[in-house]
Amino acid sequence: MFEENVFWNNMLDNGGVSIMECMKKRFFQLAVILVAAVAFMPFHLTNDYLRSSDFDTVTIKQNDSVWSLAARYTTNEKRAAELRQAIIEVNGLAPDGSGLRLGQQLQVPVLGRSESPQVAEK
Repeated sequence: MFEENVFWNNMLDNGGVSIMECMKKRFFQLAVILVAAVAFMPFHLTNDYLRSSDFDTVTIKQNDSVWSLAARYTTNEKRAAELRQAIIEVNGLAPDGSGLRLGQQLQVPVLGRSESPQVAEK
């Protein structure tokens, strides 16, 4: 009982700010946290390639890029963007996919052949 009174006395003794104003402030803080959490949700929750357990090993050749590798495996632009992100994450590349070296070997996640047809040109 004493602890409840201390809590409410502290709430009321905060420079004349009403309980309603304190509640509004708390609600706003929670709303900001929720929006931030949704905005920064891990991309891999919706990226099928990052959940794949099948990989092709590709050796980087002249003029290869993460985008060109992704384009070899799918013609769907959305899927290509997801695959590009997966290639970057799986191989620990720079966020923009730069820094590939000739002869470097990358693991390219592939979806099960029954889930999505893929165009493979290695």
